[in-house]
Amino acid sequence: MKNKFGIRDLVNAGVFSLLTLMATWCGGMIGFIPVLMPLVPFFCGLLSGPVFMLYSTKINKFGMMLIMGVIFGLVFSMSGHGAITFPLIIIFSLLAEYVLKKGNYKSKKYARLSYVVFMLFGASNLLPIFLARDAYIKSMISKGYGVEYTEKFMSVMPTWSFLPIVILGMIGGYIGCTIGIKILNKHFKKQEWIDEN
Repeated sequence: MKNKFGIRDLVNAGVFSLLTLMATWCGGMIGFIPVLMPLVPFFCGLLSGPVFMLYSTKINKFGMMLIMGVIFGLVFSMSGHGAITFPLIIIFSLLAEYVLKKGNYKSKKYARLSYVVFMLFGASNLLPIFLARDAYIKSMISKGYGVEYTEKFMSVMPTWSFLPIVILGMIGGYIGCTIGIKILNKHFKKQEWIDEN
C-alpha cells in the first residue's frame, strides 16, 4: 500500500466525497416535511451509506476520509449550519479515519464502523437548533420558511431529542453501509475488493 497521495487518489476522494454528500442531501430532503425532521439524519445515513461503502473500496491510505470531512464541513458551514460545524466535522472525520486505519483500509466491518462514527457529524448540524433555539427560529423565519413551518419544525425537535436523533443517524449509516456491503458482495464477488474482517 503506497502512502503517497497521487492524482488518482485525489480524484477518487473528490468524486466520491461529492457523491456521498449528494446522497446525504437527498436524505435531508424529507426535512421539508417538518414533522419528519427528526428522521433526517437516519435517512441521510441510509442513502449515503451504500455510496460510502463503494468509496471505501478506493480508500487505501490515510487522508481520504479527512478530505471527505473537509468537503462536508465546507458545504454545511456555508449552507448556514453554524461556525462550529466545520471543526466538529473535521474531528469526526479524523476519528473515522483512525477506525479505517485500524482495519488497515481492508476491512468491511471497520469501513462500516468508520462511517457510523462519521455520522456523528449530524450532531454538529443540530447543535444550533438545541443550543440557540430563539436565534434559530428567527433565522428560519428570516430565510422565508414561514412561521407555521418553523413552529411545526421546532415542536418535533424538543431539547431531549438531540441524542436520540444523533443515534438514529448512526443507525441509518450502519444500515446503509450494510446494504452497500450486500450490493458490493453481489457485484464484486470475483474481485477481492475488501476482506471479511
